[in-house]
Amino acid sequence: MTATTEIRSFLARDGVEIAYSTTGDGDPLVVLVHATGFCKELCDPIISELATRLDTFTAVAVDQRAHGDSSAPDPPFDWWDIGGDVVELVGGATPAIGVGHSAGGAALVLADLIDPGLFDALVLVEPIIFPPPYGRFPDNPMSVGARRRKPGFTSRKAAYANFVGKVAFSGWDDRAMRAYVAGGLRDGDDGVVLKCTPEAEAEFFMAATEHAAWDRLHEVNTPALLLAGEHSTTHQEQFLAELTGRFGNATYEIVPDSSHFVWMEKPGLIADRIAATVAGLK
Repeated sequence: MTATTEIRSFLARDGVEIAYSTTGDGDPLVVLVHATGFCKELCDPIISELATRLDTFTAVAVDQRAHGDSSAPDPPFDWWDIGGDVVELVGGATPAIGVGHSAGGAALVLADLIDPGLFDALVLVEPIIFPPPYGRFPDNPMSVGARRRKPGFTSRKAAYANFVGKVAFSGWDDRAMRAYVAGGLRDGDDGVVLKCTPEAEAEFFMAATEHAAWDRLHEVNTPALLLAGEHSTTHQEQFLAELTGRFGNATYEIVPDSSHFVWMEKPGLIADRIAATVAGLK
């Protein structure tokens, strides 16, 4: 399948502009949601791989509010709003498959809780859904780290060199790294700056457990596949099995030789699992 990509946007119910890309014009609808701090362009390698596996589909990759080309509301941020944005974006289209990474996986679960049956199937890559305590934690390690993030670079070339030199990004597929540099930065007065500011990223991490979806996972009866990296620091197999068991209809898979960044490290594998999910709907 070959198709062009268009960038579009809509106004969410609270007036926030939500940007998204759309590729293809057939069934099923595949909705992809990135992780905190990133952007819709990180879905592009997966979409490109999926185009070699499916004859027809429509891929929609969304920029979460305060990320990418979407606008930012005033903090505090609430992850239920990301779920609501997904509900508005899907608009009842069928068949629909939700595919999300980290906060994006949580957003799809929240969308399913808001509108049960919104999706025909879910592929959730290390979804951020944890047991209590719930609340906003300003000094959690992820928020602290986000506030320390370098907000800009002299050029995209300098940004690329910075990212590829970090251990956390060392396993990324180069297509994902280049997609992040292309889509996650905007031109500034003295170079390029992150579209998702360190402050906004920290705010999102502060709210990571506040949604309390853990207690409602039994309500999610949409067939779901949960994926986690073999070397994940958050979704080790014992926890992943417990998390999966709380869903109404879910299975899990540990992806060898990968970390929390499975999405960026193995886009072909993610595409394989999406294609298999599509085949299972027929």
